[in-house]
Amino acid sequence: MNLLYPFAKRFIAGPDLKTAIPNIRKIKESGYFSSIDILGESVSTRQQAETAKMEYLKLFESLDSINHSFDFSIKLSQLGLGIDREFCAENLRQLAEAMGNHTIRLDMEGSAYTQGTLEICEAVHRTHPHIGQAIQAYLFRSKNDVRHCIENKISVRLCKGAYKEPSDIALQSMDEIRTNFLELAYQLLKEGHQPAIATHDESLLVKLLDFITQEKIAPESFYFEMLYGVRRDLQKILKEKGYRVRVYIPYGKAWLPYTLRRLVEKKENLLFVITHLFRETLGLRKLH
Repeated sequence: MNLLYPFAKRFIAGPDLKTAIPNIRKIKESGYFSSIDILGESVSTRQQAETAKMEYLKLFESLDSINHSFDFSIKLSQLGLGIDREFCAENLRQLAEAMGNHTIRLDMEGSAYTQGTLEICEAVHRTHPHIGQAIQAYLFRSKNDVRHCIENKISVRLCKGAYKEPSDIALQSMDEIRTNFLELAYQLLKEGHQPAIATHDESLLVKLLDFITQEKIAPESFYFEMLYGVRRDLQKILKEKGYRVRVYIPYGKAWLPYTLRRLVEKKENLLFVITHLFRETLGLRKLH
């Protein structure tokens, strides 16, 4: 399976911290912000959760020498959400106490974890306001979740949603997902606390840029966020337009399941990767 690494490494900063650090530095030196994710999730033992926590603590320490504000993206299933909720919350509190002025952003996982993730985020945010939350636009509940985060001044990263979810809890049509994404993004841009709008979808970006101009949204009040190695042309264009662009940087030993899962979860993901590689290479539909 290591034969897949040459393909995967475009989207992964490295299989370990030593390999990832130079790539993280390069992103920063290129004028982008970073959201760093140590790959892995759904641990089954407390020791595995402790190991994941220690890996993040080591990451925090390794980045101390870089004078920069980072986001750290963490899945609560990495910290033991599926084992013991209070144990997981305590692990998150310990990370929050160690991160200084950086932000911990809780990744949103499958719907089985949604409620628990949001409740732990809110609880820890009361004493550690640099805790943020990812919200998936395709879930029916997300409108209320976004409103709740705004009211509690929790910073939100809005994405479409990558997991396969049933029709009773999630939108299935991409047109409907795009419509809901825009509605939530507009709300966050006007009312949210330093939100990150995470999309590579050019049809959405064109509408978002029009909205930002019409509503006179300050560029320093939000971020655009995109995946490491995906549509670097768009990342550059947005940065040159004066917007803050945050790059989601995953690394770690679990690069293979991460890559495969992203390709097989939904057929759209494989089409997405192939299409955007061609678009970036050929320079189609640039945001001029």
